[in-house]
Amino acid sequence: MKQWMISGVLMVALTGCASQAINEMNVGLGNAMGQHISGLERALGKPVEVVREGSQTHYRWFKESHIEPCNVDAWADVEGLIRKTRWSGYRGACEEFAGGLSRVFPGQ
Repeated sequence: MKQWMISGVLMVALTGCASQAINEMNVGLGNAMGQHISGLERALGKPVEVVREGSQTHYRWFKESHIEPCNVDAWADVEGLIRKTRWSGYRGACEEFAGGLSRVFPGQ
């Protein structure tokens, strides 16, 4: 019984951390919309890939993990304003990116 309770408390704590990282990713990327791409570069570091796609530029950040990597993508127009974002991956791998986003694009 005692071991079950300890496991339960641990799972709740880990879920809280994971939920915070998800929230920081969603809020940060949402707040980045319409901002200059340099803000995302301050938050996430240098992108691993920059590719021109028609009238937009696609930026990609990647963080390796043994479970599943974290990928962050952003598309900016010719002025460098962010027009689309998305992210995927393991929450634990995204924690570093989430922290940078909440620092540069804090929740309102």
